[in-house]
Amino acid sequence: MIRNPRCSMTQRLIIIIVSMTFLASALFIGSPIEIATQPGHRIGTLCLGLVIGTTIFFTFKQSNKLEHQGLRFVGIVLTSLITIPYVWISLWTIPQVIYSSDYPMWQDVVVYTNDNDEKVVGQFIEISGSLHASQNVKIYHDFGNGIRVSLSWPDSRLNGKWIESKHGKIRTVYLVNGRETE
Repeated sequence: MIRNPRCSMTQRLIIIIVSMTFLASALFIGSPIEIATQPGHRIGTLCLGLVIGTTIFFTFKQSNKLEHQGLRFVGIVLTSLITIPYVWISLWTIPQVIYSSDYPMWQDVVVYTNDNDEKVVGQFIEISGSLHASQNVKIYHDFGNGIRVSLSWPDSRLNGKWIESKHGKIRTVYLVNGRETE
């Protein structure tokens, strides 16, 4: 049976909405796959950039094929708005990944483990000489080879008794909103 290569307008709208939802979610959540070693990090970053770029291109293409002019305009404008942060991120990241042998990567600083074997890692990055950032990520699975599945974890979720491993020293700490208490 030969299928008609043309999609209906409803199918195009569903594809556009799913693509935009993916792009918006990825923008706020980030990639759940964390690669801590080279050249894996470089390859992973470039592959993720290709996936995002292809999704943006495909969404533009589907928006442009919408039959209703108003929906076409809205689709192109919304896709453009979602594309702006990705262009900024790529201008900041891709040249360093391609041309630099020493570009900033998240470094594990402290590891917290609770009684339920949940692991939260405090990370630090030096973006430039005076610009730094920190974050906590909850580790869902560590493959043991520098690749792990993790998501950003807010300080407000770090409560109770945790075992802290920092610079080879292990101690028990009690945290409230990510801050140590007595």
